Amino acid sequence: MVKNCETLNTTIKLLLCIVLCQCSLTATAQINILQNSIDKLAGYTNFSYDYVYKQKEAFGDTLILNQRFELLKKPEDKEIGYFFRQELKYGGMKIPTVSLYNGKNLTTLTPDSTYSSQGSQKTTFNESLLAELSWIKTFAEKQPSKFIQSGDTVINSIKSYHLILSTRDTVVNNAHVYTRIHLFINKITGLPAGKLIRSRSADFGKEITDYYVEFSYFNFKTDLNTINTAYFAMPEGYHVAKKKSPEETAPLQQGTKAPDWTLSDSDGNKVSLSQLRGKVVLLDFFFVGCVPCLKTLAPLDKLYEKYSKGKLAILSISIRDSKKLVAEYKATQRIKNQVFPDGGNVAKLYHVNSFPTVYIVDRDGKITNVVSYSSDDFEKKMSGIIDGLIKKS
Repeated sequence: MVKNCETLNTTIKLLLCIVLCQCSLTATAQINILQNSIDKLAGYTNFSYDYVYKQKEAFGDTLILNQRFELLKKPEDKEIGYFFRQELKYGGMKIPTVSLYNGKNLTTLTPDSTYSSQGSQKTTFNESLLAELSWIKTFAEKQPSKFIQSGDTVINSIKSYHLILSTRDTVVNNAHVYTRIHLFINKITGLPAGKLIRSRSADFGKEITDYYVEFSYFNFKTDLNTINTAYFAMPEGYHVAKKKSPEETAPLQQGTKAPDWTLSDSDGNKVSLSQLRGKVVLLDFFFVGCVPCLKTLAPLDKLYEKYSKGKLAILSISIRDSKKLVAEYKATQRIKNQVFPDGGNVAKLYHVNSFPTVYIVDRDGKITNVVSYSSDDFEKKMSGIIDGLIKKS
């Protein structure tokens, strides 16, 4: 009997070793495909490519960007190792916004021929294919069981390897949440053809939210004579962007009359601030896709329920989103208060520069408080302010 048990244990251990070896070999195969793509890009003196970025959420498309990256290898640059230029267009833009790094700080060139400089070159470089592929490889090497190869597929008419990296897979409040990166690599060229990120999250809003991000890579060009050190110099004709005065950027002062406005909410109801005179008004400035804004939804709901007798009006104003998108956002997140699309001009009236920003307006139409979101005490802080204003009546 003892001998049989020992034989069984030996067999189980052997099977486990075989399975682990197979997983290791499989992970190695994926990493080799990925490494080949990295080596190809890193082997060029310079390279460029175009890509389209589409970000979608359960409540509709939020963003479509057309971008171009151009990189020049610079081993002597100890911070990045490359000079680079990123062009970005969205909406109806004809002239792109350009991010330019030539060994100094990152410089942003805007369509109005102004520029500004900041030290965020690493953040922008991390959006490049070379940096993204290197990150995936590092993650996969640390957790090879999370990196698998699916069957070959066709994306954008290109036959491609299909690699899948699972960076998160768990249960939160009985809901399955996950993040999976699907990478497609051209079988002929070895260069990326596309990437999908599918995610289900319970981290931010009140409800489980599905996210979908799509990248399409194309128009690769390598070792071009036109991409040299001079190519990354500051173009002529640009001037430093004029800084706004404190009066233009600072929040409106307490005690001043709140500027009046008129907007139609997501249901088409026209509302003006002046018609709410006699109530305390909470103005919540946000945009769809803003993570801190999602975190305000649950406390705003609680405030809505607490002051449901008509003493408080909560109005959420999107600074950029369409009526259709705002309506979908309100429905999927089960938002109880009124939500208004296309409120960019109102945000300018109130000097809103960060999100979310909350203004409290008293019964007489005067501003009493301007509050930035704090996850720890937002509801408590708002309740204290609102209770004080209601007691004054």
